[in-house]
Amino acid sequence: MSRLIVKGLPPGFTEDKLRRHFSGHGAITDCQLKYTRDGVFRRFAFVGFDTEENARKAAQYFDNTFVGTTRIYVEECKPFGDNTKPRAWSKYSKEKESQKRPLNDEEGAPAPPVKKVKLDDPKMAEFLQLHGKEKEVEISHPQDAAEGGDLLKELMDGIFGDTSLSLIFSGLPTTIKPVSLKEWLSPIRFKACKIVRHDEEAKAFVTFNRAPDVRRALLRNDQYLGGYRVKIEKAPQLKEESKAEEQLSPEEEAAARKSETEKITASILDTGRLFVRNLPYICTNDDLMFLFKPFGEIAECQNVLDKKTGKSKGFAVVTFVFPENAAAAYAALDGSVFKGRMLHLLPGEEKREDKALDAATQKGLSQFQKEKQANLKASAGRSYSWNALFLGANAVADTLASKLGVSKADLLTGDDDGTAGVRLALAETRLVRETRDFLTKHGVKLDAFSRPAVRRSATVIIVKNLPANSDQEELRRMFGRFGDIKQFIMPPEGGVSAIVEMDNCIDAKKAFTALAYSRFRNQPLYLEWAPGDVFGEEAAAEPVVAAESVVAAEPVVAAESVAAASTEKTEEGEGKNEIKSGNETERRPEQNATLFVKNLNFDTNDKTLFSHFNDMWPVAKATVSMKKDVKYPEKMLSMGFGFVQFYTKADAEAALRQCQGELIDGHAVELKLSHREQHQEENAKRKGVSNLEQGDCTNIIVRNIPFQATKKEITQLFSAFGELKTVRLPKKVGGSGATSHRGFGFVDFMTKGDAKRAFEALVHSTHLYGRRLVLEWAKTEDTVEELRERTKEKFSGEKGFKKRKDRLDAIEKEMASMAEV
Repeated sequence: MSRLIVKGLPPGFTEDKLRRHFSGHGAITDCQLKYTRDGVFRRFAFVGFDTEENARKAAQYFDNTFVGTTRIYVEECKPFGDNTKPRAWSKYSKEKESQKRPLNDEEGAPAPPVKKVKLDDPKMAEFLQLHGKEKEVEISHPQDAAEGGDLLKELMDGIFGDTSLSLIFSGLPTTIKPVSLKEWLSPIRFKACKIVRHDEEAKAFVTFNRAPDVRRALLRNDQYLGGYRVKIEKAPQLKEESKAEEQLSPEEEAAARKSETEKITASILDTGRLFVRNLPYICTNDDLMFLFKPFGEIAECQNVLDKKTGKSKGFAVVTFVFPENAAAAYAALDGSVFKGRMLHLLPGEEKREDKALDAATQKGLSQFQKEKQANLKASAGRSYSWNALFLGANAVADTLASKLGVSKADLLTGDDDGTAGVRLALAETRLVRETRDFLTKHGVKLDAFSRPAVRRSATVIIVKNLPANSDQEELRRMFGRFGDIKQFIMPPEGGVSAIVEMDNCIDAKKAFTALAYSRFRNQPLYLEWAPGDVFGEEAAAEPVVAAESVVAAEPVVAAESVAAASTEKTEEGEGKNEIKSGNETERRPEQNATLFVKNLNFDTNDKTLFSHFNDMWPVAKATVSMKKDVKYPEKMLSMGFGFVQFYTKADAEAALRQCQGELIDGHAVELKLSHREQHQEENAKRKGVSNLEQGDCTNIIVRNIPFQATKKEITQLFSAFGELKTVRLPKKVGGSGATSHRGFGFVDFMTKGDAKRAFEALVHSTHLYGRRLVLEWAKTEDTVEELRERTKEKFSGEKGFKKRKDRLDAIEKEMASMAEV
């Protein structure tokens, strides 16, 4: 636990003193001294640390020590709703109904009335005379005090609202009337007057029109009215909700809490968004991702930052892909301690889409084009990227033609026998090399573009697909509308890509959202978040934060999160791979075969839910979503919904039609398909360079060759870097034409130097007929069969069953016999 409670502090202690006292044991994220409503210090405080380890060390060091001459006690702060918290003993604490102790007959018996002492008693008069007291001296009597209290209670009965302009008049004659009081207060006028009478005195509740009248009336205190001394005092302030404050029974309180929880859960299930409050100011976006990621896939995590300081403002909005994951996070994290502060989670409102922002870019587009553009914008922030140095083919041709001083037609046709596709590929290779050299000079770490990024920058944006001869100032102004630009890198001559670093992540997010796939001149902008270490900085390590008081339970969507069939490398036997018989009978559920079940009875468990559907269809798994009980953390409560996963999508659809509205434990359930969208970034594998080192190899494997490309064009492309030994393009089954190859080939150079030069030039971003060439070093002993097997293992999502494997092996044998050598 990273939050501590400090008891027994000196009465005059301040927050600054407390911070200084504990600051030597780590960064303090929260420091709160507790006071009463009247401003009286209750002599205890809460101190939050950034890590649990620092809090534990501080507790061990300061517990049972002295601050001045006062002994303090430092203990671990229990989370909200923890049933193990010690009983509150302070007189300021509101005692719970369960903690009230019944009084016995003797303690609860009413006290006997105190005999009233009369001032006209001769013995009393003699006593006062001997002690030098006059007869007018007032004597406090318990019975009189009780009667006075009853009179005041009767006076205040029925009075609500603001009483700042009201006064209470005590000691009035019992025959007093409002007219008499009005004459006595003249020229002060009052707005209203209420009088209650008793046997010996009367009290009045008087409301004035203005505050100056109240002050003037208070000056009449202790003056006489008809022989009676009048006491004037301000009316007590009343709570506005005092009328609604009625004692509820424990059952009614539990029902009210349950109703409120159901209402909050329903709101979260509609939006999938959480509003997180009371975050520590040192909290980062990575910390929030680490905290909420265990509950499910996060669509967006927005930590609101202060532009001046760059630190968190203390609140954030987290959006989950699946709303049920958001409900699980709310149940587990609301009231938990995070980095020394107690989190408060609320349902988030539906995200407002700014439709006016894209009105200009969508003008003249069809409905299909508008929907496609909206989908592209929604997926623009995905973490994957196929090519960080992408150059448009048209921009490449225009730029190179401008540099060489020739027309684009002359560049693409030429006088030699080379094709336009080869010339364009070589031109792109040259521009990529120049762009890489320029970026290297400006401190950009190019290695970050050659591998999948574990962490993406929140402020650096890669701008791609720019038209030829783009104006730097025009592009700078586009991004400058959203905030200050910290760094802008773009090749000066014919730059077709750029890197923009915004001053803070808020402005960067706005710019990225607004400009992704927007039109710049005559073509769309492609934006991508740069790798976290693009400027040579080491990628930050994954934050080490602990979410205290989080129930270690199964994820709510465990029934829905069915991983794709894993591809395990099988053992080789006599040059062929074999599938183990143990995997032949393994049955895996299909995608989109899960039902979301709402309105479950809170007594329904996994077994009941499973048996209800398994009687008619084979069920892989059934799960009821649970949360911890606030009063009893060791117990789990149902959240009223769950998931049923079938083996086939057809069974799920049949159950949806037939079981809609059926009763399960007396509740009519609501069913709908749980569509777990398979984002491309989950299964996408970045096309890149093989981990194989060159060594003595001169042979390069070229993948993703367009089918319209010929062997002659591949030879022309690679011969620009050195003398070739052989070029092989394995053909399709039954293919006889020049373009009947299978989409990959082998290029063998005469020397290692030529092979290395070609590899380094073409591996980064070279396109032939619109397809990017993927290069890797080939082993000397590589055969077509081995290459085929590796390709299948790399791109296949699952191993086939034995029959499917046998068919593939038969086809491969036939293809191998017909392949060109």
